[in-house]
Parts: sequence; C-alpha cells; structure tokens
Amino acid sequence: MRPTSVGILGLGYVLGEQSLPVAEIAGRAEVMREYRMPDRQALWGWDRYRRTERSRADLASESAAGTVVRGGVTPGQIDALVVCCGDGLNYSAQNVFVSELSKRLGLDCEFVTWIGGAGCASLFSAVRVARSLVMADTFRNVLVVGVDKVDNEAARFQRYGVFSDSACSFIVRGEGPTDFTVAGVAVASSLPSLNGSGQDIAQKCMLIQSVFERLGSEKGEFPYEGSVFFGSNVFLPIQDLERSVMPIDGVVHERGNIAPYGHCAGADPFINLFDFYARGDNENMARSVLGSSAHGHFGVMLLERRPTTTG
Repeated sequence: MRPTSVGILGLGYVLGEQSLPVAEIAGRAEVMREYRMPDRQALWGWDRYRRTERSRADLASESAAGTVVRGGVTPGQIDALVVCCGDGLNYSAQNVFVSELSKRLGLDCEFVTWIGGAGCASLFSAVRVARSLVMADTFRNVLVVGVDKVDNEAARFQRYGVFSDSACSFIVRGEGPTDFTVAGVAVASSLPSLNGSGQDIAQKCMLIQSVFERLGSEKGEFPYEGSVFFGSNVFLPIQDLERSVMPIDGVVHERGNIAPYGHCAGADPFINLFDFYARGDNENMARSVLGSSAHGHFGVMLLERRPTTTG
C-alpha cells in the first residue's frame, strides 16, 4: 500500500577534522581584490572553515553509519542509495566511491543513483527522488548521502562563501517513525541563468519566488509564522538578499554556523537543522523551512517535526 506521508530520520553529519582561520586561506586576498570585497569579517560573517585530510568515502561512511544507527535500521533494511556530490568526481570515480561506501556500510541495495547537477541545491533534488521512490511504494528506506571536499585549496575561498569539507546523511522513509515529516519539497532551475553561473540577481530572485509559488500550489497553505529557516552558510549579504525575496514572513532565520563551519555546500541547511534541535532548547519550534540556491538552481523543503520512536 502506498504511504500517505514521507519523513526523514537519522539525520547527521561529519565535518573536516581541521578547524582553520579563514584569514589564512591562500588566494583570499586575490579574490577579494578581484571582486572589490572590503576586508571586513563582520560584514561577510566568516571566521573559520573545516578541512580534512580524509577521503570523501571516509567522511560519507562515518556520517551514514551514524544515520543507520540513529534511524534504528540495519544496513540490510536500506532499499536504495542516493548520493550527492557537487564536484570533484567523474563517472568512474563516482562508481568507485559508491562501491567503497556500500562496502563499508554493509549495504546490499540494488538501486543507486548519483545527483549533483544542481550544485548546493542538489540535496533537495535527492529528497524529491527519494520521496518519489517511497511514495510509489517501490522502496521503504532510501539512504541519502551528501559529501563535498575541496581538492584545490586555491578554490576554497569564493566571492560568495568559504567552502568546508563535510558529509551529511539521512533516511527518507514512508510509513513508520521518523524525526520529521516532509510537508513539501520543490527544486527548479533558471535555464537562462546557467550560462552565466547564476549571477543575474533579477533572475535569481524570480527563481526563488517561482519555487515558493510552485511549492504553495502543491502543498497549499503552510504556517510559516513561528517556523525556523535554515539556509546556506554563504556570506551574510547574500543570505540577506535571498531571504528578502522569500515569502516567509514571521520565520526565525538560524545562521549561527557560518562563522565556525563556513559553507558546507549542499549540506548547510541540514547541518544547521541538526544543530538547532541538538541544542535541546528548541523543542517548541515544530516547523522548519530549508532552502539553498546555487548558480541558477534553487531548492526548498518544508518539514514538520515529530517525536521519534525506533523499532
């Protein structure tokens, strides 16, 4: 029987083991000079970033192993695997990565797919794929894993953020206990923007608005008032711009992780969500809005928190 709702459980993440000062990144001064960025830490919000000497498979398998445990499932109960990675791996390397990840986790699922075309919005695409598989009653537990690592240190500091190495993971499930119910998820791209790396501000704003309109037509009324918004840990002025065109008045914008973590690519909203509830004093905040844009792509997800019981 097809499930009536889909949820997320076992959310977790792993950061690069090295916490380093942004001020010491090679090439930072050159980027700031090229884009005429004032060297003012308080303006942009940066402080530190996370770097790893470990492999992508190391980060991803540690995060995913924790997800399986927190989700109260066994590796044999994972029916499908959806992996997200922004860049750095070609087709052959992707296959090697998935094989290594599956071996370390003890997975035996036959369906595996790789999503990365929407950059930092790709995890929302992954949720849409996983939700479709579950809603079609094809699979019950779909493991979603996102991993990003900077191979070229000269590319770590960008005009929009400071990239950190990280992995995150969670299970998308149909019937049964979950931590959050997925009330809605939408992802879209502005095709004219892709040729210019999504730098047209007007097109970005129109894209964000159109995604929320699409979400509203699919989901209907969502009580944004009193919800919490979790976005990307890009520089503060960019966050302010994107947030200003979102029709979500009355939300609390949680962005405390930009200074200690930097920009963990597509994992940012999920890491920020995890940390917010892990603090233990936010149990009364039951509704969440997650959003992320990337070079002509934008994704958003609505979550409703509910108690978890494993079994």
